[in-house]
Amino acid sequence: MSDFSAVGGVESHEWSRRDAARYNAALEAIDEAIACYTRLRNRAVSAHNDIEAERLRAEQSACVAEQQRLHAEDRAGVDRVLAEYPALISWLRDRIG
Repeated sequence: MSDFSAVGGVESHEWSRRDAARYNAALEAIDEAIACYTRLRNRAVSAHNDIEAERLRAEQSACVAEQQRLHAEDRAGVDRVLAEYPALISWLRDRIG
């Protein structure tokens, strides 16, 4: 078996359904955090709290960057997201009310 896929020399990676489910769960967790930041940012903008809105935008941007960096074969990254993001989402939801 070749180390490359039929799609332009992209390295192949064998992963299980469990790996796929964990990767998708990690992406969904990041999506949820991004959505929470959007709600909080909109609230800060409505309250004319520019400093808070900018801080929330920066934190949201960090989530977007993390989501873009995350790859299915990065098991450690997926594990970290699945370990850390539930607490972040809970904290953000508490702030949303």
